[in-house]
Amino acid sequence: MVYLPFVVGAVASLIFVVLLARLRSVPMHQAKRQDGFDVEWFESFSAFRYLPMRRLLNGSDEAFLQTRQLGSNLSLRAFRAERRQLFRIYLQDLRSDFRRLSLGAKQAIVNAPTDQSHHVETLLALEWRFRKTLWRTEVALVLHACGWQVGDVSGLIDVVQHFEFSLREVFLAQSQEHA
Repeated sequence: MVYLPFVVGAVASLIFVVLLARLRSVPMHQAKRQDGFDVEWFESFSAFRYLPMRRLLNGSDEAFLQTRQLGSNLSLRAFRAERRQLFRIYLQDLRSDFRRLSLGAKQAIVNAPTDQSHHVETLLALEWRFRKTLWRTEVALVLHACGWQVGDVSGLIDVVQHFEFSLREVFLAQSQEHA
């Protein structure tokens, strides 16, 4: 019972820090042009372009720098900050591409010649999973900024890949129906 106010305060502080970090990244996000979905873009799209995100925060490069003693604590902090900045750039592009994929999935479902309502549940589940994983990633970025190792933050890439493959299946099924 004595620890309850401490736990509530810690959780509230963590939420505040995550929201503050999110607010800080909004201006760059708003500056990015929001494109709609088009089939030509989708044909050239691949979620594999986000695979470098897996290594940016995992700590293996930091451990290498520490074993080689190539830098001071100050340079290690600068290295970690640069990695977070690169991760955020990838993250903004990933959000934008997910929005485009989501828009494409919605258009494919609406414009399908047959009933595609069974895909709506999958679409909603994947969008919820993406948003939930996005929040976890934002918390991981805050923890990384505090100096903690965050482990694997590649769940977003997995969700986008699943979404991309599902959308490709829908387009393939539609093209076979028209043939």
